[in-house]
Amino acid sequence: MYSSENIIYVFYTKGLRYFKERPVDVACPVCEYRADQKAGKLRQDAVLESPACRLLFRPSECWCIGG
Repeated sequence: MYSSENIIYVFYTKGLRYFKERPVDVACPVCEYRADQKAGKLRQDAVLESPACRLLFRPSECWCIGG
């Protein structure tokens, strides 16, 4: 049988996974095309590619992240 602590841990880790994988609206700094990216990629400052103009940029260099 599972203890209540194990069940709470499973729900907690699933919640963290969703938090990292939730979509965040990002606009390309050149062409302003908007696309969803995973929040975990933004937090890691991974290189992103604009689907419209193929520009490579980092979230830390971009003023247009979010809303």
